[in-house]
Amino acid sequence: MLNLEEEKSKFHFKMKLDIRWSDMDEMRHVNNAVYLTYFEQARVYYFHEACEWKWEEIGAILANAHVDYLKPVVFPNPTYVYVRTSRMGNKSFEIHYLITSFVNGTEELTTTGHSTMVMFDYKANNSVAMPDSLRKRITDYEILKP
Repeated sequence: MLNLEEEKSKFHFKMKLDIRWSDMDEMRHVNNAVYLTYFEQARVYYFHEACEWKWEEIGAILANAHVDYLKPVVFPNPTYVYVRTSRMGNKSFEIHYLITSFVNGTEELTTTGHSTMVMFDYKANNSVAMPDSLRKRITDYEILKP
């Protein structure tokens, strides 16, 4: 089992999630499909804070995503997502996520996940190498260097 405090110490970025009533299913917890939206939302804010990504210059596409559901997320428990870049290759990089909720005053790990992003030039319609300037901004931001 993961040590939550140890895992959280690897992340610089943290964002509060607003659980919408429509995110829940009839089992009264967040529906499994919504977690990818939470990851996407947090990733966009992470990129803005970590490196002031200039999307009009170069993009990235989602190549894959993986989610491990450990405990249900339930409204109205305060819920947070942690995001970090854990690996950078020439054209791709990996993002890791933790989602936690406060249940009866205690922060609990509910979800872990990761996704692989590929640098992409939408005008040329092909993958490209990650620019050194972007690599440096992400590396400078991260607590643990990718």
